[in-house]
Amino acid sequence: MKKKIILLFILILAIASVNATTIGISPGILYFPNMIKEGYAEAQVTVSTSSPDTVAGHFEVEGEIKDWINLSPDSLEFSTSSSNPYRFSVIIRPPADAKNGNYTGLIRVMTDHVVTTERGASSAVIAAVALRVNIEIIGDEIILCRAGAFSVSDTEIDLPFTVSALVYNDGNVRLRPQFRIKVYDQSEENVLLTTSFLGEEILPTLNKRISRQIPNNLQIGQYFIDVLAEQCGITQRLTFDVVEKGGIVDKGKFIGIRTNEFTYVDEPTPILPVFRNEGPRTVLAKFKGEIISLEKNKIIEVIESDEIAIEPSQQIEFPLFFIPDAPGKYQISGRIIYNKKITFEEKSKVINVIGEKKKVGLSVIFLILIYMIIGLAILVLIGKIKKERKKFRR
Repeated sequence: MKKKIILLFILILAIASVNATTIGISPGILYFPNMIKEGYAEAQVTVSTSSPDTVAGHFEVEGEIKDWINLSPDSLEFSTSSSNPYRFSVIIRPPADAKNGNYTGLIRVMTDHVVTTERGASSAVIAAVALRVNIEIIGDEIILCRAGAFSVSDTEIDLPFTVSALVYNDGNVRLRPQFRIKVYDQSEENVLLTTSFLGEEILPTLNKRISRQIPNNLQIGQYFIDVLAEQCGITQRLTFDVVEKGGIVDKGKFIGIRTNEFTYVDEPTPILPVFRNEGPRTVLAKFKGEIISLEKNKIIEVIESDEIAIEPSQQIEFPLFFIPDAPGKYQISGRIIYNKKITFEEKSKVINVIGEKKKVGLSVIFLILIYMIIGLAILVLIGKIKKERKKFRR
């Protein structure tokens, strides 16, 4: 009897351990819209499990589009654990004779896990989940992309600088992005260099960082550059330095301009430009800017801070004040100038100036004084009455 109870207990533990082991897939549905014949699309999928032990499994591809589906890595087998999820890509390649319309397929994810007991009783349990794949085939070619994470490198004189950007192909055809660049002097008024280049080919649904070295004959100094990702319609303005051989590049970031959103006429309002030294050495920096009346679209005051020495990694505020003499909406704009370099222009939030604070009138002050005098007189009178009572009692 005891042996039967022990065997039953072991079996229950084995079944509980099996039930506790599950697998999951994310995402559970893949949708590839706007694909064309002989097109390309790709998406990443993750298989996970609750088991701390390695769980082996395999994929089974089914449906009308099973011949269009490829997996990367190119294997129908996988292994996963709670600490090491299995990641793979689903690649879709519709054939040239595919008709326009909607198609569906299924990728079954199944384990090969077998649980056995110590006493000879065994239980083979397979966990399975399904990944649904939906595809839309259309006849139109779509060129669509996004670009971001633009950057430009500093360089030494007579050496090229590097321009790069991250491009996402959101269309349904292969994309080879075109870039156009313009380099300006420090005043951002004169164009010193223009050029263009083609990036590497990017398949639909994928992204790629495109980089190119740009030869130049620029002299030592600071420059501004516009980088246009043409098909994406996105332009980014950046700045870079050309330094002498082995020279040090100063870098700083204009964080923004802090101020109050509401204030009153004739009340000092703080203006706090914030700057961080991101370079390797101390820089001398100051703020130069303007106070603009938004209603009149006019500069009403030019402001400039004292020059401050800022250590590497230090962030400071330049203390300035604005005393408005009329109600309205105002804004502060300006740049930080540091070690002969300038930052991009930053603007504060709009300052709403309200009329003067209500002043306490003379009549009110006079009434307050009268009440104070009356109160004082009452206190004196009460004191005298108390003294007379004490005399009377004696």
